[in-house]
Amino acid sequence: MKHNFSDFTQAETGRAQPKTLYELNNMLRRGIRDLFPENLWVQAEIAECKENASGHCYLELVEKQEDSDYLRARAKAVIWSNVWIFLREAFTQQTGSQLQAGQKILILVKPDFHELYGLSLVVLDIDPAYTVGEWALRRRAVLSRLEQEGVLELNKELDWPRLPQRLAVISSPTAAGLEDFRHQLQHNSGGFVIYTCLFPALMQGAQAESSILEALDRVLEHQELFDLVVLIRGGGATVDLSCFDGYELASALAQFPLPLLSGIGHERDRSVADMVAHTSVKTPTAAAELILSCLEQEDRKIEDMAASLLDMGQEAISAGVRQLQFYKERIVQLSSVQKNRGQLQIQKIESELRWAARERLQQRRHCLDAAVQTIGLLSPQILARQLQRLDVLKLKLEAYSPELQLKRGFSITLHQGRILRSAEGLPPGSLLETRLEDGRVFSKTIQKQT
Repeated sequence: MKHNFSDFTQAETGRAQPKTLYELNNMLRRGIRDLFPENLWVQAEIAECKENASGHCYLELVEKQEDSDYLRARAKAVIWSNVWIFLREAFTQQTGSQLQAGQKILILVKPDFHELYGLSLVVLDIDPAYTVGEWALRRRAVLSRLEQEGVLELNKELDWPRLPQRLAVISSPTAAGLEDFRHQLQHNSGGFVIYTCLFPALMQGAQAESSILEALDRVLEHQELFDLVVLIRGGGATVDLSCFDGYELASALAQFPLPLLSGIGHERDRSVADMVAHTSVKTPTAAAELILSCLEQEDRKIEDMAASLLDMGQEAISAGVRQLQFYKERIVQLSSVQKNRGQLQIQKIESELRWAARERLQQRRHCLDAAVQTIGLLSPQILARQLQRLDVLKLKLEAYSPELQLKRGFSITLHQGRILRSAEGLPPGSLLETRLEDGRVFSKTIQKQT
C-alpha cells in the first residue's frame, strides 16, 4: 500500500495518536520506496570516499553552488562490496584513475531509508564518461596556470634551513593540530630550543584564503626573523580543503621568499598548497617531527665532528710525542758518537805529536853525536862554537815543542781531527776543538773573516 505524505501530514497535524520514532522512520522508509519506484541517475561531487574492511565503499556526496564553494546539498551513499568490486575495476580502466575525493560523478542510485541509519543512496552503477568533477578541474587549471607562469616550483628551489629554529606559524589559534605541533616541539628529547610566532588566520570557509594571504603579508614584513614558514590546519572534512586550492593563495605560497612547510592535516588528499610548498607532510605532528629530525641530524653531525676533532687532536699529540722522543734519542745518540769520535781524534793527534817529537829529538841526538865526534877532532875553538850552536839548536827544539807552546799561551785548533791551518773552505756551523794547556774547548763557527 502506498502512503500519501500529505495525508500523513494532515493526520499528524490533527494531533492523532503519536508515533514512536521507529514507527515514523518505518513510515519514511516505506514512503521513500513508494515515492522512488525506479532507480535515478544523479550528478554529484565526491567529498569523501572510503572502503572498509568488508569491501563496501562509502561516499559522501556534495553539490556546490555555481562559481562558489557554498554547499547546496550533502548526502551519504554506499556501494555494496558485490557491486563495488566490478565498478571499481571498470572505472579505473576507463578513466585511468581511482574513485576519489574531488571527482564529479554520474551515478545510478536507489534511494533508501533505514530506521537506524537514516537516508542513504545505494549506488548501482557509475558512468565512467562523467569522470572529473569541477573541483578537480579547477585544481588542475590552477596548477597548469602556475606552471605556465613558471612559479610552480619556485618555493621548492629555496634552500632548506640547516637549523630551522625560528618558525612563523600560520594557523587558526583554535586549530586542532596547533597544540599538538607546539607540544611536540616543546617536549623534544634533544632539548632543542625552538621559537614559534603565531600569525592567526582562518583555515576554512569563504574568508580563509584572504585571511591566509594577510598572514603571509605580516610574515613578509619580518621575514629576516624567521627560518621557515609553517602552514598548519589540523584535520577536517575534504570539502573544507577548497580554500587551499585557490590560485591567489597558491601563487603567493609558491613565490614566498622563505621555505614553506605545510601540515594541513588530511591523510587522504593533497591540496594545491601542498603541491607548491617546499615540503608537505600529512599532519601538524608530522611537521613538528620533520623539524626536530633536521635539528637531530645537525646535532649528530656536530657530535661526529667533535669526536673526529678530538680523535685527530689526540692522534696529533701522540704523533708529536713520538717525534719528540725520536729526536731526543737521536740527539743523545749523535752526541755520544761525536764525543767518542772527538776523543779518538784527540788521542790520535796526541799520539802523532809524541811520535813526531821523539823522532825529531832522535834525529837531533844523532846529529849531536856526530858533532861530538867531529868536535873531538877539531880545535878547542871550533868545539866551543859547535857547543854554542848546539845550545841554540836545543833551545829551538824546545821552542817547537807543542807542550811549551801551550804553556806560553798558544792553542791548537782542530777540525774533524786535523789541525786547522786556514779558514778557507771552513763552512759555518763547523764543530771545532781548541786545545789549551789545561784542557780542551769545543766550539761551533758562526762567521769567518779572511
